[in-house]
Amino acid sequence: MVLSAALLFAAETARPSSRKRGYLPDLTLLFAGSLALLIALILWLDNAQGGITGNGVFKSIELAPWIADPAHAPLYPSNYFFYPVYGAGCRLLDLLGVFAGDPRRQLTILNAVSASLCLCVVYLLVRRLTDDRAIAWAAGLFHIACNDVLFLAIINEDIMPSYTVMFAAMALAALWFARPTAVRVVAVSLLFSIGWLFEWRLMFPTLPAMLAGLWLCETRLTRRFLWIGLFLIGMAVAALAAALITRGHPNCAGALDLLWTGKAVVSAWSGYSWIKAYYLTDGLAAYLMGMRFAQTPGIPGWDLWRIFTIGSEIAVAVVALRLLWRARNDNRARAVATVFGGTLVAGQVFNLYAQPHDPQMQLNVMAWLTVGWALVLVPAKRRWARRGVATLAGLSVLLLAYNVWSLAPQRGLDSAWLGAIDRLGAKADPSRTVFVIHDFDWASTYAAARWGKVDPEIDDVGPAPQAVPKFKRIGLIGGVLMHPARSPEQQVAALRQQIDHAFELGYDVAIVRLWDADQYFLDQLSATVVSPPLMERLVGMLHHDYTALPLMDDPILGKVYRLQKVAGR
Repeated sequence: MVLSAALLFAAETARPSSRKRGYLPDLTLLFAGSLALLIALILWLDNAQGGITGNGVFKSIELAPWIADPAHAPLYPSNYFFYPVYGAGCRLLDLLGVFAGDPRRQLTILNAVSASLCLCVVYLLVRRLTDDRAIAWAAGLFHIACNDVLFLAIINEDIMPSYTVMFAAMALAALWFARPTAVRVVAVSLLFSIGWLFEWRLMFPTLPAMLAGLWLCETRLTRRFLWIGLFLIGMAVAALAAALITRGHPNCAGALDLLWTGKAVVSAWSGYSWIKAYYLTDGLAAYLMGMRFAQTPGIPGWDLWRIFTIGSEIAVAVVALRLLWRARNDNRARAVATVFGGTLVAGQVFNLYAQPHDPQMQLNVMAWLTVGWALVLVPAKRRWARRGVATLAGLSVLLLAYNVWSLAPQRGLDSAWLGAIDRLGAKADPSRTVFVIHDFDWASTYAAARWGKVDPEIDDVGPAPQAVPKFKRIGLIGGVLMHPARSPEQQVAALRQQIDHAFELGYDVAIVRLWDADQYFLDQLSATVVSPPLMERLVGMLHHDYTALPLMDDPILGKVYRLQKVAGR
């Protein structure tokens, strides 16, 4: 039996004033309420990094010129709009006295604002599709309850503004591509381009979906090519406009350079491997639910967490796809399915090439789940009335509570790690010490936050003592990240050469959290970048060519040793 589209979507004739009631008060309450919740969580968590990467530290360092002197600050083609916009946001927060002078933490506030705006977009999309305020509110609640959305909204990663604009472009495409016009296609294209001009790599998961939506929602062949051509022209115009507006600015880029920046296309992160298929299941599961249950001692949660979470996502997908299939003769169903489903498919293929477990990589790819949940709410309400929506909204509240609970182990780690770095500096004078450290370890991230960002090689460092740069480090996998084409033998030799060079310059060499590290710890940090055999060779060389004397054993930092050359080497 074919389901009428009117049972799934709002009737197209019901667009007078009745459909507009409550929009402004709902959006005002949704934005203010969600922003208050997110800011409260930021203050409660006291952990701007959130426990995944050090991107926020490095972005805050690169933001500093945009705060102090934006006219002369350098642009970055892969994040062309991010630095100017967030730099202005940090200046505004300085004026308001919000984390003044601390962009690393100001980023969390700006991300919370972006996430709250995204919730408003979710509300508008679902309300416009269903003409139902309760379902729109319930969809917004589910969206913010999803682990990756909640998590990235309260830490200092750089993806949230790009995601918000990209989600808005996807929402507009889902609404307008059902009845495309030249103005609608160009408008979506321009909004889409603003999104990837914040973060270039977000172009790839969604561009194929946008073009597929235009193709499937148009029956006339000539119009299909016309809409696709207009969409691509809109992208080119947006890139050209960005290039012209910024011409003369330090490190400005041309339109072609913005359309193809090549970020991480050929890098240590790129390439397909079987282990990434395994990590993809982490990314899929963690998008919806945090890993607290899986990591609780005494509970066999690892498999249960993964199976239950991915199973829940599959269940939502099955119900939503059945509904969309039954309404397949309605272009609105085609537009929703191709834009959001196409982004999922293309995005996971792209993620398998890059970092499938990274929340940043899953964020916009998994946006379909909120739309799928909204589609599930429609028949639930029709069958069980308000009780159906209330019950499913209650599940979203439980999901939100669980994901907040999952964040609890990360509380206060900002202050704790900065204190640990201060204790390390007291034991090992940074002006006289080079630190051998894992590039992805929190020790490296917080040392950079406290002492300044440096490259993971010391070729340009002068003889000891040297006060600037304060943080002098040798990254355990720095050679792999900077020179991925080297052979394993060359990587091992380069690491040895860097350490020996530090000794030649008269520095003490301290090895941080690595001398006693087990293979599991190292693989968790960098298995998608460095193969276990190469990691074994790098660590094996350290133990073969050097000895270590205990320097400190810190409750946060762990064990630090002072390296010495093996006699006679």
